Amino acid sequence: MPKRVEVLAQPTVPNSKIIYQMRGRVVELCDDQTVVKSGESTKIEETHALRLAEQLQLPVPHIHEAHPTPDGGASIRMDYIPGDNLKDAWPSMTPDQKHDIAIQLRDIIDKMRSLPSESNAIRSCSGGGIRDLRSYFDYSGGPFPDEESFNSFVLDFRPTVTPDAILRGLNSLPTCNHRLTFCHADLSQHNFIVPDNKIVGLIDWEFAGWFPEYWEYVKFFERPSLHDWFGYSDVIFSQKYDKELMDYQAIIRWQRR
Repeated sequence: MPKRVEVLAQPTVPNSKIIYQMRGRVVELCDDQTVVKSGESTKIEETHALRLAEQLQLPVPHIHEAHPTPDGGASIRMDYIPGDNLKDAWPSMTPDQKHDIAIQLRDIIDKMRSLPSESNAIRSCSGGGIRDLRSYFDYSGGPFPDEESFNSFVLDFRPTVTPDAILRGLNSLPTCNHRLTFCHADLSQHNFIVPDNKIVGLIDWEFAGWFPEYWEYVKFFERPSLHDWFGYSDVIFSQKYDKELMDYQAIIRWQRR
């Protein structure tokens, strides 16, 4: 079979510097110290999440302009936030510095969770469908009018692979008694900008939205991270969801991804 060729998203701004590039997405640093994020996997819904986060005075880039693009994606111009990302900085941090970062992140999450939802729907910040990042692919669905319909989306198993006995057990796991909270849903270390041991930027809000209160917690453990990041979860999260975490770990073993 011929080898699949990976086609990278192409830059759109003259004289820019590419600081991130992959299939479906490119991020360019411009002369005016803004960045332009574009490509078919960039969606305009991310701007709604960023603006909501900015209203909460979270450390996020300010948006200058955004518009849909012909490829079905979007182009978003926002402030450039200089500094190392946490993935690169973490290995050289002392235990006290790591603990301080964890406390800063806890404050950010608590502030997000304090915002009441105006609807019972599980949805993006624009009111539309959500994106669920599973491994390295994302799946879209919704908006979901209630937690029961959202659970049906999560209980999305690989056909012909998942044994019937396991299906019965997994389908009995999720409950429908959670409040909804504002979630980022991709708290990977590379999404934090941390000069001088301070979180000054939380980026990549494309998976954000209104989800059951446990969602941020269970997705935290699914994202790739280095070293002892997960060991600080008890500091990072004021509220733990042990049962939901174990249920979700069982679900993703068989989930379509």
